[in-house]
Amino acid sequence: MKKRSGKLLLASGLLLLLTGCFSQSVDDLYAQPKAPEDYLKLDNKISQVLNQGGEYAAPLSGELTQKVQLQDLDGDGVQEAIAFFRVSSENHPLKIYIYKEVGDDYEVAAVIEGAGTAINSVYYENLDDSPSKEIIVSWQMSDKVHSLAAYSIDQYQVLELMRTDYTDFQVYDLDSDGQKEILVLQADAEDEDKRAELYNMNDGILDLDSVAHLSHNVTGLVEGGVQTGYLQDQIPAVFVTSTYGMNGHITDIFAWKGNRLQNITLDGNGDEPDESKNTIRWYTKVSGTDINGDGILELPDPYELPDLENTGTAVNFWAIRWRQYDINGKAHAVYSTYYNDRDGWYFILPDEWEGKIAVSRSDLSGGGERGVIFSYWEGDESVEPIPFLVIYKLTGDNRVMRANLQGRFLLPPENGDDSDALYAARLIPDSWDCGLDEEGVKERFALIASSWSDGI
Repeated sequence: MKKRSGKLLLASGLLLLLTGCFSQSVDDLYAQPKAPEDYLKLDNKISQVLNQGGEYAAPLSGELTQKVQLQDLDGDGVQEAIAFFRVSSENHPLKIYIYKEVGDDYEVAAVIEGAGTAINSVYYENLDDSPSKEIIVSWQMSDKVHSLAAYSIDQYQVLELMRTDYTDFQVYDLDSDGQKEILVLQADAEDEDKRAELYNMNDGILDLDSVAHLSHNVTGLVEGGVQTGYLQDQIPAVFVTSTYGMNGHITDIFAWKGNRLQNITLDGNGDEPDESKNTIRWYTKVSGTDINGDGILELPDPYELPDLENTGTAVNFWAIRWRQYDINGKAHAVYSTYYNDRDGWYFILPDEWEGKIAVSRSDLSGGGERGVIFSYWEGDESVEPIPFLVIYKLTGDNRVMRANLQGRFLLPPENGDDSDALYAARLIPDSWDCGLDEEGVKERFALIASSWSDGI
């Protein structure tokens, strides 16, 4: 069997080159050329479905969107080929064919059938302690309705383990038992009982293990707002961000506690609806991330910074308190950052600056230079603010020259002419002692990652 697995890898490389169906490593693509018999035999089997009126129907989303995929489903070290089709003339038009290698040929080992308009996504996961993988499929029933199902393929016998409609879902090991569970979110706008459902495999049966509710007044899930990560003490959790009120966001944190799924941030006193009040925010251009790289996901708590030039009601400058949570839902401060979504950078604010700074802009009228000025000011309108630090974003052909003007120093990443934009700073002499030197400013400056910013 081990010799045959090498031939199947060769076949996958040929499929990639000839049909674009597979995603293979560099080593596979540069393997010594051999005859394409394996590819031809598999292709002949696939062609039988196509010749009978079938067409390819690759998954629409997720990480696995190839029309033919390779997976070791039964854990024997040999990969099976999984192909996705639509046969419009049949009652269950969507087909997932599993081909296994038998001797020198391939045969159909199993077929999963589904109704709907498309296969939205597919996942291959271990949901129990057996070596085989279960197949999790999102069937698209219509543009707005999806059905989630999980299948066991033990001994190539298809057994549907569960099926449910859903708004979103995650496959994640929440109870830290070494096997993953399926967390299903039911948060349709018209559903008053918005909740998370945890499906867990026990003795070969995938049961609805426990249910926990979302915050009472959520109006729908934020796109991309379901994240997996860790609480303090490396406890796994799922962070679910929803729309709240007219313009806000709220995050519910789900974790395994007391042998069941719980919303650990839910707060209520009996007189008010249960909500994760501690995570409500009205500035929504930033989402949770591991901001300090310690392996624990932090949530943002935005607050307004004083604006020396603002005469209106809109907030122009925001700081973010980053907070991580423990298993009891208690928030713990990490640090605060000034967050500049317009220019794509943030700056870690020293604790000593809290309540002592205001912000303004100084943009070059001809374009190509945008500056943010930090000033010492404790809110007394009779006292003139003292500018002490300017951070610049520089674009245009003369950006290198402007980055090196007297008193300025480059901020990381120092890309020189290879970048479309440069970042520089200037500490204003004879002003407030902010406690930072040039190296201190560099250490606290960073670019915003698009994965945790909705504003870039």
